[in-house]
Amino acid sequence: MAFNTNAAAAPVANNDSWKAQGFLNLYLPSKNGERRKLGAIPLKESKPNEKALLEWLNEDPSRVSKIMEKLVVEYQSAVPAEGNGFDLD
Repeated sequence: MAFNTNAAAAPVANNDSWKAQGFLNLYLPSKNGERRKLGAIPLKESKPNEKALLEWLNEDPSRVSKIMEKLVVEYQSAVPAEGNGFDLD
């Protein structure tokens, strides 16, 4: 039995729930004076807080400066700390 890659053979419902309706893009300056994208935060209408933020920003995109005034950035290493695992003894 072969794997069928024909899209018409298996109808798929349009599921756009994974799509974001907007993004907060994060940039850092580069050595050549331009900016380089560090990452992006997707905003979805399906999440009430993000929907409110989307509507607020869509009314006036310059409001992003107000977000910058309140933004807290924190770094957390993904390397597990020694002795931080489950105690299974």
